[in-house]
Amino acid sequence: MNKSMMKSILKKGKKLKQLNWFTTPSIVIPHGLWGIISVISGLCLIFHSITGNLDPYKRSSSPLILILYSISTVFNAIAGYQLTDKAWVETRDVFKQCAVLQVCLAYFVVRFSCHFSETLLPSLNPMLDINIRSTNNITLSVVRVLDILLSLSSILCILLFQRVAYHQWEKSKSISIGVSIGSMALILLTVYPIQLVMFGHDWWNCIQDRYLAQNIAMTAFIYVPAAVTFSLILFSATLYQRGILSETEFGAGSALVVMICLISTVLSQEIHVPDISTQRIYLPCLEPEEGSAEAYLV
Repeated sequence: MNKSMMKSILKKGKKLKQLNWFTTPSIVIPHGLWGIISVISGLCLIFHSITGNLDPYKRSSSPLILILYSISTVFNAIAGYQLTDKAWVETRDVFKQCAVLQVCLAYFVVRFSCHFSETLLPSLNPMLDINIRSTNNITLSVVRVLDILLSLSSILCILLFQRVAYHQWEKSKSISIGVSIGSMALILLTVYPIQLVMFGHDWWNCIQDRYLAQNIAMTAFIYVPAAVTFSLILFSATLYQRGILSETEFGAGSALVVMICLISTVLSQEIHVPDISTQRIYLPCLEPEEGSAEAYLV
């Protein structure tokens, strides 16, 4: 390692230390601290996913780490949204969109987990006392509104990334291409929430009956890895704007993180829960008739 490279690393390390991790935008919601908690707990969950130790995702285990991850990610996103005025003027809107998408992904982590479905089961019991059933119906209605709101918000945010890619083309073709490809990959994450919005919680219960580990697979191999990867890319974007990462380092690092996460989690699902979960994008409750248009979608 030559002197110029060592000097560059030391300079970047100094800039990294100067970042305010604990008091911005406020002591109550420090962006850096919640980001650290989110990434560490998320990486811990991904480690469990890849190694096949799926206890954090099972009904029999405490959902504490999943809740910690989701809450810290939401707080990190809220703090990030408040800090967008410190970003470059031309990137403020996209950082706001990213913060909203982070909240959506954190919600889907919890929404598709077996723990969430377990808490909704009493609400679906027609034999309950009428007063309790009325309260539970309100709960289901709130969840339904959240499903619709966050699903549509995630689609809108991802589609708006294409506009960012278009405007970036003249300034940086590599970043433009990266944003465009990344947003096309992210749109796949909205397919399951849209099906949930269209067909309701009964559809999700039916899918869990067909594939006994689908709730684990959705959380462990799709939404947690996607949300953590997205957070790491946002952190890299922040370092790029602060001059700590170069354009090449930002682009190459983001692509590397995406590829490692995607390949490792897809393969891990096939290894650990191959017969009791599926990687199908379109999930019908009942298997469609062979040769039908729906069968081709599956």
